Amino acid sequence: MLRTTVLAVLLLAATPAAASDYSNVCRTADGNYEIDDGELRAVDPAGKQTPAIPYTKVRETVLAHETGHCLSDAAKGQRFKYEAKSSALRIAFTADGQKREADFICDLAADGLPAAYTCDKRVVTSSGKAAKADAAKPIQTAASAPASAAVEAAQTRGKSWLHNGSLMRLEASGEHRRFVYVAPRAGMRNVGVKPGTLLFDGTLDGAVYSGTAYVFAANCPPQRYAVTGRVSDGGRRVVMTGEAPRLGPSCNATGSRSDTLVFTWKP
Repeated sequence: MLRTTVLAVLLLAATPAAASDYSNVCRTADGNYEIDDGELRAVDPAGKQTPAIPYTKVRETVLAHETGHCLSDAAKGQRFKYEAKSSALRIAFTADGQKREADFICDLAADGLPAAYTCDKRVVTSSGKAAKADAAKPIQTAASAPASAAVEAAQTRGKSWLHNGSLMRLEASGEHRRFVYVAPRAGMRNVGVKPGTLLFDGTLDGAVYSGTAYVFAANCPPQRYAVTGRVSDGGRRVVMTGEAPRLGPSCNATGSRSDTLVFTWKP
């Protein structure tokens, strides 16, 4: 589940580094459309890439935006830029010969940390709370109404997290902790993950997470496995590891693989 991509960021030292985390994705609440790095596409249930659709931006409301740099004990004296932004976006486009408007929740998360490093200290240089909406009022349609609920969830401070391109919600009660999907990325929706699907259920004891995570495959029920890990970066990052089952054609476990779950708090 851990995905590593390359981000063009500046390392505020002599040596450039590949980013350990980059995601810039917008999704409708119903999962029918997705904007990935500026390209709008209809989501194909089979996972095939569909043609890009031209669109125009009607309105964008920034819910939260934070920039700064990370310090790692493994790279003394080096600073690694990071950025996190969430916004509500409305666009206009034409699909199947009809003019349409749709609401999206957008999440940008990027840091320049090499994969082998951790952010041991995060220094915030700029942060902004949810901005006021533009003067134009949203057009209330059946397609836009579910997105309003997603916007409200994204504005709940401390509860919204990013995991491998998906927006998650952290539910806490005493020591009990649950990570639940709010807006699954396209690849997870293709294997049956929906808003409200449980990914992790366990406890937090001090700085240690432990419990049960789930792996998903097409036409198979979720398969559980044990994970454990720690909170770092001042409570902004949770990393858990475990041995996830490998599933065969009949949904039976054919072995296991090492799996890492990374959750990053979204301001």
